[in-house]
Amino acid sequence: MNLFRHIEADYRRIARDGIPDEWCIDLATLDDVVEAIRDHREDQERSDDLTRHLATTARTDQRAAVVLLYALAPLLGARLGRAVTTEYRTDALTELAMVILDSPLDGPRLAQRLVNRAHTRVYKAARRVEQRGVVHIVEIAPVDPHRIAVSVGTCAVDIADGVTDRLALARFNDAVLTAVDKGALSGSVWAAYRDHRLRRAVDSSPPASTAVQRKLASRAASRLQPLVDQYLHAA
Repeated sequence: MNLFRHIEADYRRIARDGIPDEWCIDLATLDDVVEAIRDHREDQERSDDLTRHLATTARTDQRAAVVLLYALAPLLGARLGRAVTTEYRTDALTELAMVILDSPLDGPRLAQRLVNRAHTRVYKAARRVEQRGVVHIVEIAPVDPHRIAVSVGTCAVDIADGVTDRLALARFNDAVLTAVDKGALSGSVWAAYRDHRLRRAVDSSPPASTAVQRKLASRAASRLQPLVDQYLHAA
């Protein structure tokens, strides 16, 4: 995708309607505005005024941003040269749009400064990718089922994980008992959650819960969810 051509096409659609009255620009056509901005060497003050006016208007009217991007695109293209890729040019024009919207607009040589800032940004971004970017090619291959069967039961349990789990459960239990003692949580609610939801997560030997027990546990879970999130990190 050639973003420069898209900007030109968008500009032509805007230019057909003429300069919007709310922009308060005393020129006949938008082509005159673009030429005045590009003529920054011959009439720098006029170029700065129009660039500053359109950049300010662009923060509330997207059409002004398109016009200013179209006006500055040749200056940016001259800075980039012919050796860069299409992706690099697209990134540069995108940076120019961001610069127009978030840069200070005071001072002279505004058109050149906006273009230079966009060029610097895209150059630094490309250098960061080139110097620091690392590509790891990963291939995921299926494991031989025989190897899986052999490895079952050979992994040692991490002691730290067990200690952490026990500590989390102990803190959760203390918090629940405190809530029950203070009356913030009903004892029956805690019993329903403990017997028919929490206990069955670690012990599958008891008989299956009845429909009533599952419903009570589900209702209790919503009451206990804040404590679960805080101490057990559950969803």
